[in-house]
This record gives sequence, structure tokens and C-alpha cells, in this order.
Amino acid sequence: MFILLTAFYVTTSIFIVRGVAIIDRWETDVRPEYFNLPAKSVEFRSRNSELNLKGWYIAAPDKKHTIIFVHGFGGDRGSASALHIGSGLWENGFNVLLFDLRASGKSEGDMASGGYFEQEDLLGAFDFVRSTGIPSGNIGVLGFSMGAATSILGASKEAGIQAVVSDSTYATILDLIAQEIERATPMPAWIVPLFQPGINIMANILYGIKLDKIVPEKAASEINYPIFLIHGVDDARVPVEQSIRVHKAAQKDSVLWKAEGAGHVGAFNKYPNEYFERIIGYFRARLGLPTSKIIKDYNPTKTNMSMK
Repeated sequence: MFILLTAFYVTTSIFIVRGVAIIDRWETDVRPEYFNLPAKSVEFRSRNSELNLKGWYIAAPDKKHTIIFVHGFGGDRGSASALHIGSGLWENGFNVLLFDLRASGKSEGDMASGGYFEQEDLLGAFDFVRSTGIPSGNIGVLGFSMGAATSILGASKEAGIQAVVSDSTYATILDLIAQEIERATPMPAWIVPLFQPGINIMANILYGIKLDKIVPEKAASEINYPIFLIHGVDDARVPVEQSIRVHKAAQKDSVLWKAEGAGHVGAFNKYPNEYFERIIGYFRARLGLPTSKIIKDYNPTKTNMSMK
């Protein structure tokens, strides 16, 4: 009986880990040219990895500051209204890099890791931007959901990233794993805590993922400048309390905007002008750009990206 129970426990733990790590690829059908953006297709490697990542770099010689976008779980470079937001940043003086994380869009790789390996993808994107001649102190990051967590994790390890906007992060992936498993597998959430030790062990054995290291709450405390957090109050996927915890751990002048009536990664769609005012104001202040008037007429098209 003990052997049977052990086999069931291990098999179930493996099933749970695979249900969360293996994702279906999704590719946007919205293109930079819809926004009249001079995007160039680019390819670079994840830092400390042979994985090739692909993206769009929207840049001009007279722009000396770049914002890197980091998408969420199951999305790609164009999800979470990225091109809408990117076009606004472009009109307000920033280069923009949008890229596909591993196992997403057109990039290489076959599994997600909740930010554990994705932070190396972000750091590879940072290295690419540096290779174009942008000074390290002139680079900021904007992340969504898992990408928000990835942004905080990566920025805590790379001093050249000097600004972080986090839209809908989690404080630690272990808090959300039961909910994500219920969403991604037939397993009910109440039973997941019983399998938590097995999940941790199998994630490490099968994929080299150390779940207890995916803790943006701790990483935020290691960033020595203010970060800007955004979270929808009505977020049913990642509760706003997760960003509240990260905010409390972050540098004392960090700001959390709790967007009333907004769902997961929904603040931009709910409050587009305020979203621009807040993130552009933050990036300008952090990256040393003049606090000139923000251009709100960024010429959005009729295309409306679904949230990922």
C-alpha cells in the first residue's frame, strides 16, 4: 500500500508540474505597422543560455532611452495591449523592445517556469539593448503578470536596469500555484497543498526550477530605487494583495496604483490616459528625461488586444 501511495503521489506531482510548465504557444495578429511604428525584427540569446529569442525593436538614433516589455504566461510580445502602450512610449521619446519569452511566440524553448528562467530572457534582452549603444542607466522595464514578476526578479540582479513598472505581479509563485493548477489542470485547488513538497521536488528534478526562489517580494527589497506597481482591484487571477506585499517590501518611495474596477492586467484598458501619465512620468523621472508634457494622442488604432 505504501508503495502504491508513493507512486500515486509522485505521479500526481509530476502531472501538476507539467500542467503548469507546458503551455500552448500564442502569436499576436497585431503588427507594429498598424501603429506606424518603425519596428525591426531582432533576435538575441537569453543570458547564460543558448536559447534564441525573437522580438521587435522600435528605435531611432535620436532616442537614447529604451523600455523593455515582458509579457505574461501564455502570451507573446503583442499581448496585454503591448503595441498600444508601446506606441505611446515611442511618441513620448522612448525606444521600445518587445520580445517573446522562451516557449512563447516565435522564440525557442518548450516550457515556462514562472519567472525562474524567464529572468534570464529579460537579461538577454537587456544585453541586446546595450549592444545597440544605449547606456545601461537608460534602460527600464515594463512587465505584465508573470512578466511583472520576471521584471522584478531580473532587475534585482542587473544594476543597469534603472526603472521597473510592474503590472499585476505576484509576491511569490507558491501562493498562486494552487490557483494556477486549478485553472490549468483538472485538479481541485484544495488538494494541491498536500502535494506542495512533491511539486517543489519534481519541478527541480524535471526542469531545474526552484519554486522557492521565485519570490518577487524578496527581490523587490533588493532593488535600491523606487519601483512603480499597478494592480487591478478586481483581479481574480492574481489578487491585489500580492502587489500590496511587494510594495511593502520595495524601496520606501515606491508607488502602488490600485486601479479600481480593473481586472487582471486591466488597468490600461480601464484608464488609458491615466496609465500613460503614470508610467511615462515614472520612466522620465527614473531615467533622467525632462518632465515635458505627455503626448496623449498616440494614435491608437481600432485593434484591441485581448489580455493575456
